[in-house]
Amino acid sequence: MTDPAKSIASRLGVEREGESIKLTKDSLLAAMGGTLGIAESVLPAFSFSISYALGRSALVSVLIAAGLGLGFILYRLVRKQALSSAVIGVLAIALAAFLALRDGGSAVDYFVPGFYTNAAYGSVLLLSVLVRWPILGFAGKFLFGLDNWRTSKPLYRRFQLLTLIWVGFFALRLAVQLPLYFANQVELLATSRVVMGAPAYAGLLALTWVVLKRISSTEKE
Repeated sequence: MTDPAKSIASRLGVEREGESIKLTKDSLLAAMGGTLGIAESVLPAFSFSISYALGRSALVSVLIAAGLGLGFILYRLVRKQALSSAVIGVLAIALAAFLALRDGGSAVDYFVPGFYTNAAYGSVLLLSVLVRWPILGFAGKFLFGLDNWRTSKPLYRRFQLLTLIWVGFFALRLAVQLPLYFANQVELLATSRVVMGAPAYAGLLALTWVVLKRISSTEKE
């Protein structure tokens, strides 16, 4: 595969075996950052929720969640993994902690950075549809050789719809979590972050791969 194809394949959680490209448990796990990546996305929010439910202390809850996050970052640094990921992780934790512990802040503000992240991803995907270059079309091009994905109206519409499904995924996260934020439902917000995190993301990756294969096989019939 070309370099773009490798990048797209890894992001979609698929791998190449011989001449075939397929979705496996290991490739799907790798797309989510492996066991460590899933733990990083789940454990801080989960520990925050449990700590706050038991002690109702924003400071203690933030410190526990931030401590776990920093522990994961240090682990990555010790293993000499990507420094950029570690730096981004530190900045994200620092911002979340600042928002929750600043004057006038509250425990629920710990989750604010996640809203901006989801809004950013969703906006980029939506923009790609609006400018008629839906991002998922490139998956069809580089993985399955569907170079005509923009000139074929039926093919273009399928990739447009698939990209919009991803837009809907990020929009749904915001639609569920923002009302919980404004209602100051810390425990429910933390729980929704866990449920709509790695499990939902893995499910959408699997669905995306099934749809991509179906589009490719239909086009080549």
